Amino acid sequence: MSSDTQFVDSPAVQDRLVELRKRKETLARIKALREAFGLDFYRPHAKQDKFHRAAQVAGRYCRTGNRGGKTKCGAAEDVAFCLGYRPWYRHKFEVKDGKGNVIRVHDPVANPEDFALITLGIPQRPIKLLLIVTDWDKSNEIFTNNVGSYENWGEYFQLIPTASIHGNPHKSRGGHIDRIDLARPAEHGGGVSSIYIDTIESYKHAKMSAESSDWDVIHLDEPCPESMFQAHARGLVDRQGKFWINCTPLTEMWINDMFTPKNKRLVDMAPDGREFVVGKNNNVSRFIITWSIYDNPHNSQQSIDEFEELFKRDPVNLECRINGLPSHMSGLVYPEFVWDMHVLCDVPKGWKDFNDPPKDYTIRVWWDVHISKHQALLFFATAPDGTVYIYDEMFYTKYIAQNAELLKEKIAGRNCISLEIDPNAVIEDPNSETSVIDTLASHDLFFMPATKDRTQGTLKVGEKLRERGHHDLPTIYLSPNLTQTLFEMTHYVKDPETGKPVDKDDHMMENLYRAVLSGLDYVTPSDEDKLPIRPEYSRHNAIHLSPHTYA
Repeated sequence: MSSDTQFVDSPAVQDRLVELRKRKETLARIKALREAFGLDFYRPHAKQDKFHRAAQVAGRYCRTGNRGGKTKCGAAEDVAFCLGYRPWYRHKFEVKDGKGNVIRVHDPVANPEDFALITLGIPQRPIKLLLIVTDWDKSNEIFTNNVGSYENWGEYFQLIPTASIHGNPHKSRGGHIDRIDLARPAEHGGGVSSIYIDTIESYKHAKMSAESSDWDVIHLDEPCPESMFQAHARGLVDRQGKFWINCTPLTEMWINDMFTPKNKRLVDMAPDGREFVVGKNNNVSRFIITWSIYDNPHNSQQSIDEFEELFKRDPVNLECRINGLPSHMSGLVYPEFVWDMHVLCDVPKGWKDFNDPPKDYTIRVWWDVHISKHQALLFFATAPDGTVYIYDEMFYTKYIAQNAELLKEKIAGRNCISLEIDPNAVIEDPNSETSVIDTLASHDLFFMPATKDRTQGTLKVGEKLRERGHHDLPTIYLSPNLTQTLFEMTHYVKDPETGKPVDKDDHMMENLYRAVLSGLDYVTPSDEDKLPIRPEYSRHNAIHLSPHTYA
């Protein structure tokens, strides 16, 4: 007998071979179980876990960077709602953060709250769920591929228990899977739930296809046009449905707006999840959670470094793809604006209200003129120490006369030394041979044309926002009741190709840069200033107003 044969036949080697065979059989058994009961093997990381635990909220938003696991947790929630329960929460496991630290131990046997997560927020009856994706190729690649090896299947077929698939998936005329039916266990209502799939590409070609269907759930996997979401979302009403949006916010700022609390302040980061209510009756529930590529414990540092290298020349895109910060917010015209620093929390000392400064403050008003939209007026008050307050706004009607009369009420008895208006106000109407500025003069409001140097103006506004005065505090503040102005401040962005401000949602921003360019120094009231001066004015030979107070 050779030494090699003796070695193979040795007891130690034989025991090791038996051990390896058992391990191979075990791995094969686990693989078979995973393929048959996929959802039981899903283990959410800490941020995904928070998303699932907010299931009672009507609208949820997972705003994440790439490779954060948003698609996986969205697909898992889809399948769970269709089955009537979350199989993974029946098991005990550790919930880990991106660094592998154990955040909590999920134990449904020991903890009743953990047991409740199995069915939390899920209707105990068959449901209809709509998934909205970019196009059919992406739908197949990410969600519905069911050919080849298990590792290459789409999320749905990796997660749906094999025995739960009811019949064959339905295919469109183009050969794409557009509906998957799932049989529900009897203890969770029985019957058959359905996952329907629609694409942004299809909607653009046939917009009426989004109308008239009713849904229990809508899942938006990538940003879509607001009109598409609204058309489908009408179908949630009859069934008191829910929706979740799991995406990297590269486009479609309306999604962030929908998950903005009533103070109109955009949520920049919500790493622990933020739940709040909106709506006129404060009964519309919302939940937003943000996380980055670093919060997924399955991403290695090397793979993250490789990903960052791809976008190092595009910092705005990188910030969105890594940390989930909306690219819109990364490209703001005024990144110097800091809400917690520039927006008043309390009524300033000596003021009656946020829109009622002391009568000795210097008041200036700028008016951005529109034909079919609301007129936009912005009010500035300068304190004796030079601090500037943007304290009021008007943005409620397009009619000149109504705005003029309300303006007169607002500045009555105040040290208003300057009224300036969009230069377009000087242009005559060919029929009436009068201009907006003439109409205002008939209301005893004498405006001067403002500058249109937007480039210089935006630079000056940035400088003003960065400026610090006494105790290193800002020298310009905004009242919290400036709904339109604060909306624009957080939405006024640069065109990524030209680097210039986008001409959209910028009515108050036009007033802002013109005001800063014109100067906002304090002017001491005098007896002469208190007289209602009616300046000589010619549309073709404009002169600057003398300081005056409107009585």
